[in-house]
Amino acid sequence: MAINIGQLSSKDLFTIPNLITYFRILCVPAFVILMAFAGVKDNFTLFYVALGVFLLAAVSDLFDGWIARRFNMQSGVGMALDPVADKLMHIAILFCLSLCTGLTPLGKNLVGHSFVDGVVVTNPWFVHYAFVIAICVKELVQMCIAFLVIKKGVGIKANWMGKVASFTVSIGVILAFFHPYVAYADWGILAWGIVMSYAAALGYLKEYVTQYIRISRGQQEAATADSVREEDQKIVQEKRNGTYKG
Repeated sequence: MAINIGQLSSKDLFTIPNLITYFRILCVPAFVILMAFAGVKDNFTLFYVALGVFLLAAVSDLFDGWIARRFNMQSGVGMALDPVADKLMHIAILFCLSLCTGLTPLGKNLVGHSFVDGVVVTNPWFVHYAFVIAICVKELVQMCIAFLVIKKGVGIKANWMGKVASFTVSIGVILAFFHPYVAYADWGILAWGIVMSYAAALGYLKEYVTQYIRISRGQQEAATADSVREEDQKIVQEKRNGTYKG
């Protein structure tokens, strides 16, 4: 017997797209372990293997959404966990790129070395800890809010700014792996992505509160696993027909 909580249903737990999402979540501790050893052992091979784990998780993210829409496997579980997987990975990467370089031999041994056009590395931080604090505060608050409102049946959907922000942060993160070579371009892109992510978070919060109030007042039906799937399938069909106006 399926257990339903808002738009979540236990019958959707083991669909192929959701299994891919679980794989992405498991990539997070794998990445952290690799980065920790890379930092302590001053080993750039492990450092770039960790980058490979991140890229593998990113590629898998493309496939779970495509499979869900291609084979009508959309689910509330997937819509809820997909952004959580992204946020966990972003937090882990920024945390590791900061601490596993700035506070370990891997980063400290680079200080004073010249890499591009005679530019000498003056600090070991591939990502400054200020970026870590900024993104962690936003992501953790947003995840807490999401878990609270989902029990009420508030639908969780990505908006365009959130997608652009996530993509921008990902580009900044990838460049940060090559921080000594990119003349702080990575930090500029990260800063812009984080600013957009805060703007997107405010949009999400406004939508959460609006839906929560409407559901509490009986002005809107609470989202269920079936209604979320049906709505997503409808949007996919409208996009195929060229009639989607969202």
